[in-house]
Amino acid sequence: MNTILKMENVSKIYNGNTVLNIKNLEIEEKSIYGLIGPNGAGKSTLMKIILGLVKKNSGKVTIFNEEVSNKNQKDINKYLGALIENPSFYDHLNAYDNLYIICKLKNINPNEIEKVLEIVGLSNVSNNKVKEFSLGMKQRIGIAMALIGNPKLLILDEPINGLDPYGIEEMRILFQNIVQNTNTSILISSHLLDEIEKISTHIGILKKGEFIYNGTLEKYREMHPPYISIKTSNNFEAANILNLSMKNIINDSLMLGKVSNEKIAQIVNLLNEKVDIYRITEEKESLEKLFIKETNGGSNEKY
Repeated sequence: MNTILKMENVSKIYNGNTVLNIKNLEIEEKSIYGLIGPNGAGKSTLMKIILGLVKKNSGKVTIFNEEVSNKNQKDINKYLGALIENPSFYDHLNAYDNLYIICKLKNINPNEIEKVLEIVGLSNVSNNKVKEFSLGMKQRIGIAMALIGNPKLLILDEPINGLDPYGIEEMRILFQNIVQNTNTSILISSHLLDEIEKISTHIGILKKGEFIYNGTLEKYREMHPPYISIKTSNNFEAANILNLSMKNIINDSLMLGKVSNEKIAQIVNLLNEKVDIYRITEEKESLEKLFIKETNGGSNEKY
């Protein structure tokens, strides 16, 4: 796939303190890149540097194979859509009129409005005043504003904060549909890590302005294999056969740990005809739990 955004050795310094130090970041087309990290890790700063809202101290940002500079930032931003923090709109106007204003500001044909409203699921309320909208609908209007102009990259900073479970699910489906049905990729940050895992193809974990992981979600999961447990007719006998401690018997199951498929096959062969195997269970650590381990001093390993 083509790379639509690349950051190389990008740093930002405030009052002598380096708050962002990105060695390398690449975002591919038709992807969703989930950016996660504790408060103050540099997520919003990174996004604002891409948009030119914050000036970097060093490094190189390339978007659509063109290095970004003060001279071309405005032109490049025409191909970017962004929702940083909370959406801004005129709540006394309806949804259509808010988007019409954006079209005028960006010199975009207003014929695009109906399509964007359909993408975000607001076609049937386009003539309703925004002040009558729920929080989730207001977030959708913010995303619609960011989508005006058919951006190649959509940058969303905490877009699902404050939404109820129904609103979060609607947003998840919306983001997936945008990537599947348009030419737009998404860079998204959120503290709701389970949601990030459900939608992202790639993730970046920031700690004190640096990546402690940056790559595909699939590879990250391979680096953190699931725990395997087995439930048998006699867990004590199974533990003896496998030379495991009785402490491995938890909640009526025998914990095997992080073992390969080949090892599981060997274990099944050893237990065969000695105990009945009722169930083999795979228990993944949540992205949230892994995140807490890696950003709270549990792991300083760089990948």
